[in-house]
Amino acid sequence: MFRKVTLTARCHVTKILNIAFIGCGGISKYHVANVVASPLLRLVATMDVVEAAARERAQEGGADYWTTDLDRILADPNIDAVMVFATHNTHAELTVQACEAGKHVFVEKPPAMTIQEAKRVQQVAHETNKHVMSGWWFKHSPITKRLREVIAKPQFVLFTCRIPRTNAKTGQPHSEDPYAANGILDLAGYNLHWIWHVVRSQPVEVMAMGYGGQAANTSTILIRFENGATGNSITSLAGGGGILPKHYAEVGAGDVSAATLRFGNLVFEGTDEPGIVGNEYHNGFDEEMSMFADLCLYNGTNPMDIWEACIPTVIFEKAVESMGTGRAVPIDVHEEFYLPDGHLPPSIAQFGDN
Repeated sequence: MFRKVTLTARCHVTKILNIAFIGCGGISKYHVANVVASPLLRLVATMDVVEAAARERAQEGGADYWTTDLDRILADPNIDAVMVFATHNTHAELTVQACEAGKHVFVEKPPAMTIQEAKRVQQVAHETNKHVMSGWWFKHSPITKRLREVIAKPQFVLFTCRIPRTNAKTGQPHSEDPYAANGILDLAGYNLHWIWHVVRSQPVEVMAMGYGGQAANTSTILIRFENGATGNSITSLAGGGGILPKHYAEVGAGDVSAATLRFGNLVFEGTDEPGIVGNEYHNGFDEEMSMFADLCLYNGTNPMDIWEACIPTVIFEKAVESMGTGRAVPIDVHEEFYLPDGHLPPSIAQFGDN
């Protein structure tokens, strides 16, 4: 005798999201294993201007084919979504092209280099009705989630990001271009989004300084928020990767404070609340992949939509202006986003509580 069992759509895996990688550089190495491990994702193809890179990632992910031809990926009817891991200055245009080709998009940070680019991507995503999710794995880290539970209304947040001046892979110095890989927008992007997400308030003013008075990759960005809290983002090519941690953050409110080293440990002071010990550094990548699949297959929640993902771009552009003038620059988030109905989307209005 058989017992009748009723399964929901999400429990009974009948849907698979067929995806392609566009860009097969360093960050894609972290994602390919999670794609392979997911029962909801299948890697159909990989694309890179360097054929060897596309081939390597295709072989790791069991893809049907690899190519150097972007148009082949966009025209393939068997591909439902693309994951953009290309160089930063191509993210916005590739996202626009993919949406217009009828593909959903997962795009690594930053999804746009300027406010103008951000507005264009937001408009196209809205008009094509395609899901666009961006990768900011710090948001999904257990460290971030636990910290926000214990300190709900911080008064100050400090986030530092340090990397060695010399690229360990190439042996060459990192570019001083603030828009390049490991440039200030890349490095500070994590800082700026995380600070905003933790503070839970809109930025209203930014004051920034760079090494030599320029928008260099060694910089300090001070943010004032609507609720009176302050955030301090420090990025540096002057060290890290050895004794000093790449990432360090402090959060404080009243008598309670917290600190995390490299997102591996979280300690609290002034409270008996337990912290976290031994968290895996990139713990959050797998959750991103699962959420993207759920978003596209079942119209689930978008944990990092294109509006929220562009918060760092907005702050960054104002910071560069401040570095150039030596003065504080005001921010009005209502003016810096594409808002089809005139209102901030929930992801921005609720500070990423989605």
